[in-house]
Amino acid sequence: MSDDSVWEKEKGELRILGKRCTAIDVQSLCEYLNSLVGIQVAEVIMHNLEFRLGKLDAATLKANKPQANVNELMEELVKSDQLSGLGITKAKFNESADISADIEVANPSVKGSAGAAKSFVFSYWAGAITALLDKEFDVKNVIYDQDRNIMKGSIVQRDLHSK
Repeated sequence: MSDDSVWEKEKGELRILGKRCTAIDVQSLCEYLNSLVGIQVAEVIMHNLEFRLGKLDAATLKANKPQANVNELMEELVKSDQLSGLGITKAKFNESADISADIEVANPSVKGSAGAAKSFVFSYWAGAITALLDKEFDVKNVIYDQDRNIMKGSIVQRDLHSK
């Protein structure tokens, strides 16, 4: 697993953390998905995709680095965000009675606090933290600060007593 993004021009391949990726205009994708099926449905579709991808990436990291602790694995995931062009991610893990993580992305490649954009940025983290801690996590309190060009959100342990 490489720590850098790798562009193999001869093969037409981009690899990030060893996984083949494709560069796309994510903002356009999210806007189109929102307009095609509505903001709520687009958010659910993107959530399911990104949550699954976050779980898969975190499980792969965990398997490849079994000696690493949760904070070290989260640092790897932060690095992959930057390598993939998502923006500059900061993740702060809170190990209190109510386990949570605060995620902040400066200069995000996609902007918005609802719909597909919200899920694209934060559902990946909910899935990753779910895989790292073997507990279910959800996305809460997402905001986009246009003046500072920053998206912020919290990844919180799922309330098993709610609906």
